[in-house]
Amino acid sequence: MRMSRISSRGRLPKIRKISEIRLALLTVLTGLLLMLALSGCSLLHQEKAGGPLSHEINEQEDVVYSHGYKIKNLDRLDDFMERRSGSLRVIQYTMEGGPIFQELRYKGGKLVIAYDTTEDDFGPKETGTFVCTALNREDESTVLKYTLTGCEGEYPETALLWIGFELSEMDDFGFVLKYGVNLRNEINTIQEKLVKDLQDGTVAEADHLKLSHEQLQKIFRELVLANYMQDKTLTGSCNIKPSVSYELQIDINNHEQQFAWSECDQSADGKEMTALARYIIGMVQEEKLYKELPDIRGYYE
Repeated sequence: MRMSRISSRGRLPKIRKISEIRLALLTVLTGLLLMLALSGCSLLHQEKAGGPLSHEINEQEDVVYSHGYKIKNLDRLDDFMERRSGSLRVIQYTMEGGPIFQELRYKGGKLVIAYDTTEDDFGPKETGTFVCTALNREDESTVLKYTLTGCEGEYPETALLWIGFELSEMDDFGFVLKYGVNLRNEINTIQEKLVKDLQDGTVAEADHLKLSHEQLQKIFRELVLANYMQDKTLTGSCNIKPSVSYELQIDINNHEQQFAWSECDQSADGKEMTALARYIIGMVQEEKLYKELPDIRGYYE
C-alpha cells in the first residue's frame, strides 16, 4: 500500500494512548517521509502542472475529517462511490491542525485525484495529481477504511481516508440514554442499571447492567460515525401527544457530551441521533437482564 503523507499522517484520530508498536511504526514512517522529501521524491507521483486547490471549505458539501473523532458529510463519500460520476472534495486535518485538501473526480472511468498539502506546516508543501482505477470501502470493527486501488506507479494502493474508533485506546467510556414518553426508560452503563417504563404509572428497574467490550465497541463506532463530538442542531419540541423524547449523556476521557431531542426532529442531526438511540435500545433489549423485566402493562393515549 502506498504510504503517502496523506495516509500515514492524516488517517487516524489523535488519541490519549498510543501503543509502543504504533509509536515505533510512526517513527519509521516519519523517517521515511523525511528521507524521501530530502531526496526530491514525491510519494503521490506529483504532476508539477497541477495547481493548488481552493482552500475554502464548504461545510455542507465537503467531507471533512479532524483528529478527535470529528467527521462531516461522510455519507457524501458513500454516495460518490455509488454514483461513480462527478467530483468530491475530502479535507483531512493533521494532528498539528493543518488541512490537507484532496479532490476526487471521475474521468473516463477512472479516478483523478488532485491534492494540495501547502497548508501543512510540518510536511512538504506540494500540489499534484495521480490516477487510480477504483475506490473501495472496508468496514472493520475498529476502523473504517476508504482505499484507492489500481493507482499508477510504484504504490498501487493508497489510503484515502481511515476513520479509527478503537475503544480500548480510551481511558474511560460510559453513557446514559433516557428515552420514551417523559423519558421514563433508561439505559445507564455508568451506574450499571436499567429502567423500563411499564406505561401504567410504574417502572421496573434492574441493576448490574454490564455490556461486553464488543458491544461497547459497536456503540462507540456508531457514536463516531454519528459525529458525536460535533455540535448538533436538535429540537425537543413536538406536536405529537404523547411523544417520544431522548436524552443522551456520553462520558469519555473525562469529557461529557449531552444531547436532547424528540421523535419530531426530522433534521439531519435529529434523524442521525434517533437512529443511534434506536441502535442502542435494540441491542440492550436483546439482553437477558432486560428480558427478565416485567412486560409493559398499560399504554399511553
